[in-house]
Amino acid sequence: MNPLLTLHFFKGITNAEKQAIIASDQFNEKDLKPTVYQQYKRKEDFDSRWEKAALLASMEYEICQREGVVILYVNDVDNFPSVLREIPDPPVVLFGRGRWNNKKVPLSVIGSRKMTNYGKFQCRRFVEDLSQFPINIISGLAMGIDEVAHQTALDCGATTQAFLAGGLGHISPKKNAILAQQIMNSGGGYFTEQPFHVASLPPYYPVRNRLIAGAALATLVIEAARKSGAMITANQAFNYGREVFALPGALFQPMSEGPNKLIADEIASIALDPGTFASNFYPLWSKNRSKIDLSKSFEGQLIQHFPHGRKVHSSYLKKYFEVNNSQLFKSLHVLIELGVLQRIGVHTYARKTAD
Repeated sequence: MNPLLTLHFFKGITNAEKQAIIASDQFNEKDLKPTVYQQYKRKEDFDSRWEKAALLASMEYEICQREGVVILYVNDVDNFPSVLREIPDPPVVLFGRGRWNNKKVPLSVIGSRKMTNYGKFQCRRFVEDLSQFPINIISGLAMGIDEVAHQTALDCGATTQAFLAGGLGHISPKKNAILAQQIMNSGGGYFTEQPFHVASLPPYYPVRNRLIAGAALATLVIEAARKSGAMITANQAFNYGREVFALPGALFQPMSEGPNKLIADEIASIALDPGTFASNFYPLWSKNRSKIDLSKSFEGQLIQHFPHGRKVHSSYLKKYFEVNNSQLFKSLHVLIELGVLQRIGVHTYARKTAD
């Protein structure tokens, strides 16, 4: 059993503190317990808490083995959601069914459970258009906009992923268990950081929403009430330095109040036309892609910091260029897609070597 599973269940330090330990150059799984001990303030009860976490980890590991659950660890560069790893407080592990596709561009599409016909039509319209590109549609497997986003992606042959609020043994709503199976069968998956038998209780939804916000390069809000889970997700994405887009709606319509407020508060950019949105979200999807000149773009500036043989940490690039997470990680993703860079560590990149 990977000792990081014990760290996942350990109470007393935050996810951000756990991530700092794992991302450290001195991190060693064999020395995990003494390293965590140094971070923990209440030394007198450390051993008992660690033993409890180890017991919970062992029990959960057995459940995962029995149920065929995949465990993704945050330091697994190939399989853990690469963009989610870049937030300050990623989960140490994700429990899931299926697999995560790191080769496609992740976009979260979210909205109200009480969607209108306008919202349903627009959600389908945007996802259908985006499906012509190597897109990975992320949402929360809830009723309304979430399930329309997932289903449309499936219908169009696009990859889609879901995050659950509770454990894998408690898909909510229950009727979406069929949709979850379809997502897995299509090459995607559904994931959670909660243990298998944990129910989808209200406190876990904001925790889940941060995964939806953090696992994507940008978030598109179709419809949402002014106070809603979708608005929590949008604001979390904004706080993570990710781009937020919103579909404007008619004034005084309850499900348009959320997107309209995001636009008015300059948290979100307006999303009107799917074609224009695609190129704004991801420049390589421009119809005039052949005319893109990297030498005059931010990507061109980034390349200059990657001579062959040099390993570059994302924190260095962010500090040097004084850019936000959204711009930096999107540009790194573009250069990876172009075959110029490769990810060689949790936060480390280098020039791609010839195969």
